[in-house]
Amino acid sequence: MRDGQFLSLHRRSVGIEVDAENAARARLRAPSALIHSGDFFTWASRTDERFEAAVGNPPFIRYQLFSGDVRELANKVASRLGADFNGLSSSWAPFLVVTSGLLKPGGRMAFVVPAEIGHATYAAPLLECLCANFTQVGVVAIRDKLFPELSEDAWLLYCSGYGGRAEAIKWCALERFTEFSGPPKFEQSISLEEWRAAGCRLRRFVLARRSLALYKELAATPGVRRFAEVAHAGIGYVTGANDFFHLRPARPSCGICRAAVCG
Repeated sequence: MRDGQFLSLHRRSVGIEVDAENAARARLRAPSALIHSGDFFTWASRTDERFEAAVGNPPFIRYQLFSGDVRELANKVASRLGADFNGLSSSWAPFLVVTSGLLKPGGRMAFVVPAEIGHATYAAPLLECLCANFTQVGVVAIRDKLFPELSEDAWLLYCSGYGGRAEAIKWCALERFTEFSGPPKFEQSISLEEWRAAGCRLRRFVLARRSLALYKELAATPGVRRFAEVAHAGIGYVTGANDFFHLRPARPSCGICRAAVCG
């Protein structure tokens, strides 16, 4: 919620802000809103309020700093709603799941989300949960930075029809953001089956359709092997040395806050 930008656009809104200074600033900007000061997950686990819509920019706290009682509560509430996250998930993923649980039947939510929703492993339980609880789940990928001054790339998430179920993820890839006069107009539907076959990653669909078709054709060509079948790419660490990228033969696998909500 931060400075009350979202709250100021709706007279009957409720906001949650963990930072007392930001909460005070938001009250000045949106005097008609009800603003709670405190941790979002604690408030969400206790409130009986339900809302028609939720909008915002969820807090992006990496797993290294997202820890302790807050993390335990966030994952507990998210699990109760059908999403189980591993120890490497950032805060925004359970935040979105918990927010969805605050909606009335038929409710909607729209959020600015990290582009990690397109490739992070913890995006899989998030999107599975959203598709199990909304009639429509849509993602707008933006190739140019939505916020040029930030290092983090951002996409948009739009869900509607809480209480329903979606069998596909609505998808749209834009070169740059332009203001919408209404809900996003999605170009295609990616079935959950196709998404799962892609390793539960949406990022490949950012490719132009011709490029994606070529990729699929090459992937199905006899003799073409995936990189992971022949080598391993390690994560780069800052050590002072320059040999942070290495290849080695592949080994066999074991087989095995912040929110604004409107009433």
